[in-house]
Amino acid sequence: MAGLVAEGHTNREIAAELFLSEKTIESHMSRIFEKLGVSKRAQVATAVERASTVGSR
Repeated sequence: MAGLVAEGHTNREIAAELFLSEKTIESHMSRIFEKLGVSKRAQVATAVERASTVGSR
């Protein structure tokens, strides 16, 4: 899901793609923000990008 956020998808788009409710996506996003220690979607995208470059080494 964080990858979809990094690609710029809205909660509504993510919900439709994953066949979940927007409320469920909001709940998951809250947990993602907490686990990453961030407060903005752009920071999630940065964390995903950073993780993908570390994983490709």
